[in-house]
Amino acid sequence: MVTTIISIILSAIIAFFIAKWQMKKNKIVHFSINSYDIGKGLSNEFPEFQLHYDGENLSNNVMVLKGGFMNVGRNDIDALKGDADIKLILPEECRIKAVKVLPSTDDLIVNANQDKENVINFGIRELFKSNEYFKYTAIIETSKEIEDIFDNLKFQHRILNTEKIQDTYIGLQRKYRKYRRVKMVLLFSVLFFCLLIPYTTLIQRLQFKVYKNDTNTEVRVYVGPQSQLYVTDNKLQIPFISGNLVTKKELEDNYKIYPITSFSWSSGKTVFSVIAFIIVMIYSIFIYYLFWGKNRHILNVINKNEK
Repeated sequence: MVTTIISIILSAIIAFFIAKWQMKKNKIVHFSINSYDIGKGLSNEFPEFQLHYDGENLSNNVMVLKGGFMNVGRNDIDALKGDADIKLILPEECRIKAVKVLPSTDDLIVNANQDKENVINFGIRELFKSNEYFKYTAIIETSKEIEDIFDNLKFQHRILNTEKIQDTYIGLQRKYRKYRRVKMVLLFSVLFFCLLIPYTTLIQRLQFKVYKNDTNTEVRVYVGPQSQLYVTDNKLQIPFISGNLVTKKELEDNYKIYPITSFSWSSGKTVFSVIAFIIVMIYSIFIYYLFWGKNRHILNVINKNEK
């Protein structure tokens, strides 16, 4: 029974991932690298301190935003128009002062332009190959301080057969360090369940069957709150109403006890333990991929390209 349940679950999981792989759409991921403020607070303490860009005085908060886009799908993306293929939308209080784009290869041609003060249009000419990427650096002026600007970014595109663009972080900001704690908790949880499985599935508690000597019929023995012994018919479930109260001496003299030594995979405890273990493993793999798996692929591609 357990083997059948496990086979059904594994078959469903494998079929799901095969179907998803075959129907997989193009996938572009935005990766956030870093953001930092320039001259934050210095203008208030030192009025003579001023920031200028292209002859214009920057009187508000100024920050630098670094990130990029990568084609992490297995297919090349073609038929791109080269104007506003991808839109990066910042909060409304942002004014983009300048953008610089750095493609990963000479063949990847990317242009950056603006139609609104808080929107950057990235245009990719003709082809965006698998594992190609481009980085950007933007100077941004904001009317108020923005914490965790990466959490406030939005993305739009009209590229056919392409998933919604998601953001992932590959930098070393302070908030990313907490993922290490999640990783350790996840690791210890998996190890705990791995150690628990032999106890819950491979080792079963020894059970007994009790038979009455004169009739050789199976009975059930229950222990009451005051250590009383009740013997009932095998079908009855309420011993203190319909059962017979016996002493330990009567139990030894009138009944025989046989241990059940056969291993049973169909016990409820075993089935529950195996299913729980499978669920924990799937959840652990999902969490690992969510926090580290997709980032690892992006980092490997970037590191390999920039050696």
